Amino acid sequence: MKILQVVVACALTLASGLVLRADEKATVKVEASRALSLAVVDLDRKNPASESLHEAFKDSLSYEMSQLCKMPTPIKPIKLDASRAGWGLGTGTYDVAVVIGGTVPKTMVSAAFTIIKAVPDSGDTKRVISLVTRNEDPGLAKLLNDAFPEAIKGQFFQRALMRYSGAPEDSHDGLKVAGIGH
Repeated sequence: MKILQVVVACALTLASGLVLRADEKATVKVEASRALSLAVVDLDRKNPASESLHEAFKDSLSYEMSQLCKMPTPIKPIKLDASRAGWGLGTGTYDVAVVIGGTVPKTMVSAAFTIIKAVPDSGDTKRVISLVTRNEDPGLAKLLNDAFPEAIKGQFFQRALMRYSGAPEDSHDGLKVAGIGH
C-alpha cells in the first residue's frame, strides 16, 4: 500500500544554459501515504444515496482490512468513471476498485485483474457490488479477497445499500460472493 509522489521544486539543466546562483538551491519534496487507494465506479451516478453508500463501503472495508492486518488500514476513495479506474488500476495508481450497481465495465476487465462479485439473492442489479483487484500484488489481493465478503455484511453498509437501491432500510437481501476470475 504505497503511494509515492515525487515533486521536483527546482531542476537544473546544464544543456539549456540555466545556472543556479549560490543562494538558490534545488529541493525535492517526497509525499507518502499508507492509505489504500480505492477507485469508486458508481454506475448510477445520479443516485442521491451514492455518497453515503461510498462512505459506508470505505468504512466497512477499512474496518475489515484493519482487523486482518491487526493495524489501522485507512482507505482513500476516489470517484472515477470506468475508463479512468481501469487505466489507474493498470498503472498502479489505484490499489483496488469497487464497481457499484451492475456489471463491471469492459474497460475494467483484464487478465491483470481479478473480479470478486457480490450478487444479491433478489437479483436486483442495483445491489451488485464488484471488487476489482490487481494480480500484480498477490498479498494485497488475498487480503482484499478475505475482507470483501465481511465488509459487505456490515450493518451500516447494508443499510446504505438498501437506501441506494430504493428498498426499505430494514429489509435485508443476502449477498452471494464469488470470484469470477480475470
